[in-house]
Amino acid sequence: MENKKILLVDDDEIVHLTFEHLLTEKGFEVEIAQSGEEAIEKLSKNSSYDLVITDLRMHGASGVDVFKKTLEVNANICVMVMSGFGGESPLFKEAMELKPCSHAFKPFSDEEFLEKVHLCLEEQVSGG
Repeated sequence: MENKKILLVDDDEIVHLTFEHLLTEKGFEVEIAQSGEEAIEKLSKNSSYDLVITDLRMHGASGVDVFKKTLEVNANICVMVMSGFGGESPLFKEAMELKPCSHAFKPFSDEEFLEKVHLCLEEQVSGG
């Protein structure tokens, strides 16, 4: 699992610093995007991520926009969505239609987060 490249998208600095530290500690190569627009820009330049982890609700471009861009540049990149708003939001339902490898509702434990990351990456290896 090491050397896997993850794009972490969240406009909350505490969230992305926490998860960047957690993932880096586990041997992942982590790139941060602090907005949906920044993530879309990074995906336009580099389509070799193994996993994109995106918050759904951000200022400007949403996690769904990031998800759609990910599918456009490389349909083999797994996408995990995070939401602080539960499963009833229209944005979450739209994201689910795009078939993410996993989803998590904030707040969640480090263990739950890492478990979902590993499941996504295993799914990618096995061809999902």
